[in-house]
Amino acid sequence: MQYKEFAKYFKSIRKAKHYTQRQFASLLGINKTTYCKIENGIVEPDFILLQQICRYLEIDLTEILELKKPIVKRNVFFD
Repeated sequence: MQYKEFAKYFKSIRKAKHYTQRQFASLLGINKTTYCKIENGIVEPDFILLQQICRYLEIDLTEILELKKPIVKRNVFFD
C-alpha cells in the first residue's frame, strides 16, 4: 500500500470511529496542523507515530507495511 493510500485509509477509519482531527492529534500528542499534513499525505509519520496511529485505529501495521504478502516459491535451476 502506498503511503497516500494509507493516509486515505486511516482517515476513513478515524472518521468511522468518530474522532475529529483535533481529538486524534491530541491522542497522538501532536498538533492538529501536523496531523492534517500526515492525513493528507503531505508528511509521512516516523515509524513510532505510525505504530501509534495503527494502534489507536486498530489497524494491522504489518498489512500497511505489506509484510503479510505471501511468499512466492520460485523454481531455481542449476547447471
